[in-house]
Amino acid sequence: MESKHDLSLDKSHRVLSPRIAYVVTTVDEDGRVNAGVFSNLTSVSTDPERLVLGVYKPWDTIRNIEQTKEFVVNVPSKNLADKVWICGDKYAGNPIPQGIDELQVAGLTEIPSTKVRPPRIAECPAHLECAVVWIKDVGDHCLVLADIVAASYSEGAFDAELMPNVLQTQPLFEIGRGMFTYPKHGIEIDREKAREHVDSWLKKHNVEMPAALKQYGKFSKE
Repeated sequence: MESKHDLSLDKSHRVLSPRIAYVVTTVDEDGRVNAGVFSNLTSVSTDPERLVLGVYKPWDTIRNIEQTKEFVVNVPSKNLADKVWICGDKYAGNPIPQGIDELQVAGLTEIPSTKVRPPRIAECPAHLECAVVWIKDVGDHCLVLADIVAASYSEGAFDAELMPNVLQTQPLFEIGRGMFTYPKHGIEIDREKAREHVDSWLKKHNVEMPAALKQYGKFSKE
């Protein structure tokens, strides 16, 4: 059996890498734009559509979110890696003074959002416009729960059945220390084979399938 090694707890979050490097745009009370890069973000509800974002407390992003209660999540492609790194600002070791628009420094294009004040980034293939539900202190970060109030994408980012076309858009995944990766291959599960394996195992061990669980077959098709 393969041996295991202990990982220092202060580095334990690295087990979760790689994660998509989202560019989050906000505005302050005076309408000045800020862009930051975050991988601490995930969907937490689909009815209603909600996500959570973890933001380091000293950053301008959380101050802007507290003031305006809005932000936009932009999903960059791998061809934007250098520009995303510039937007990484303090985290990336190239701090940009407060009040200076990181998007302008990086050479990215702002376009208006449809429901919120922060802009979308034209070069990114997908966007989520968000309205804050609550903000909680969770340590050295704040956790932001937000409703998704509008979503948009570029031609080709989704297929006809609205499945993400990641092999075309190649979203940027952060590993750490300036290292990124992106999807090059897709792996499609043989769903019928997997279902047959589960059914066979349950039958072999005389486990009855409760009727209430049979509805979950539909999830593999979504």
